[in-house]
Amino acid sequence: MLFNSIEFVIFLLAVFILYWFVTNKNVKVQNAFLLLASYLFYATWDWRFLFLLFFVSLSNYFIGRQIEQSNHRRLSLIFGLILNIGVLAFFKYFNFFVDGFIHMVSLTGYTLPRSSLKILLPVGISFYIFLSISYLVDIFKTNLKAEKNPVDVLLTLSFFPIILAGPIQRPSMLLPQLRQPRVFDQSLAVDGLRQILWGLVMKVVVADNLSPVVDEFFSNYSIYSGSTLFLGAIYFGVQLYADFSGYSNMAIGIGKLLGFRLMQNFNYPYFSRDIRDFWRRWHISLMNWFRDYVFLPVAYSVSRKIKKDHVGFIKTELLIYIIGILVTWTLTGLWHGANYTFIVWGLIHGFFLILYQALAKPRKRAFIRWGITHENRMVIITESFLTFLIVTFAWIFFKAASISTAFRYIAAVFSSSLFSEPVKIKYIPLILVVLVFEWTQRKQEHALQLNWIKYRVLRWSVYYFLIFVLFYLGGQNQQFIYFQF
Repeated sequence: MLFNSIEFVIFLLAVFILYWFVTNKNVKVQNAFLLLASYLFYATWDWRFLFLLFFVSLSNYFIGRQIEQSNHRRLSLIFGLILNIGVLAFFKYFNFFVDGFIHMVSLTGYTLPRSSLKILLPVGISFYIFLSISYLVDIFKTNLKAEKNPVDVLLTLSFFPIILAGPIQRPSMLLPQLRQPRVFDQSLAVDGLRQILWGLVMKVVVADNLSPVVDEFFSNYSIYSGSTLFLGAIYFGVQLYADFSGYSNMAIGIGKLLGFRLMQNFNYPYFSRDIRDFWRRWHISLMNWFRDYVFLPVAYSVSRKIKKDHVGFIKTELLIYIIGILVTWTLTGLWHGANYTFIVWGLIHGFFLILYQALAKPRKRAFIRWGITHENRMVIITESFLTFLIVTFAWIFFKAASISTAFRYIAAVFSSSLFSEPVKIKYIPLILVVLVFEWTQRKQEHALQLNWIKYRVLRWSVYYFLIFVLFYLGGQNQQFIYFQF
């Protein structure tokens, strides 16, 4: 069931009624009901993988208890990490590693037969595995107590609004909400409906309309002009943002309908002024996860082993940052998919983050020397434009089927036709309207928090207009892009 399907609307309405009017007397009954609903929702995608979800969740429940109670806490944690990472590696990267090994052997002159075994990717596995890892690590660090009630752990790792594509709402943030009695909050629910509406507009009107155009450009890049292909890269960046932020807004809005506050996952990233700012605003839950469970532990481990102020010509502080960023962004790219294109995409962002860090102090000194402030308008515009270009060209590797295809696409962009008139420009006004609307709302949690409009009739006019647009301009129903990750 897609969030933007009639089947899901019926499902959500049934869950909402039973949740607030039948099971509302007891929080344990509510949680058990939500677990049942979440498993039913997941089973509609592929019931066979429901057993895998149950196995992983129940295993992490017992491992969490073992970490808290055992005298061999570290050993229990290692076992849990091996289990979770092993499950993720097998289902997501088996084909990738086997094909890579066969290719490496072929370089020696030997040819190995290709395996006929193709492993299917369970939907949402990257998300619930990351939730599981954070649950175990937080227990090990005593940031979280192991939950005694297995229902709450199983629900935390399978909550239906977030299981397929996040936000990665860590158990340390969701479990306390599950333990507390929940009372229907009309204002929270109404705000949830607004957020769902904006998510639907972004997904159905923006992302689904851009999807066939982007696919056409990337599949047949050899027949289009450089200007058109550059526009195609921009279209894909907007499509991905509208698709994923649309899902996140719907997930957060559904959580509000059920009395939960889920973390913000996007904070208007295309208004960022530098690459570091961009990654503070895009897929916030994933970036925070990698920061806390990969970058900081790697940086800390490296810092303990280096006792000098400099290593060669590089300051130790910068070297630690470089190592931490390279490890983090290699894994971030690999997390997105079993393809070298994602690794290259990750390393591109890692390179520019390192460059930004290395130039931070020289930039500051230069600004002081030239009498330029950090808030200079031309500086902001220039940095924002450069950040947009970096992100846009990196998206080409994210979208392309192979590295060679990505380079050919980029070469086609920088052809003699780069400054010719592009085709299929009719979507530009739609994108500009959305960006202007989000710019005016950039200080709000989501774009439809219109409380600053004093007149109720004007607010409702906006809502009804968007509902009209949703039905009149909605594109062909497409699956959410991040379901493949």
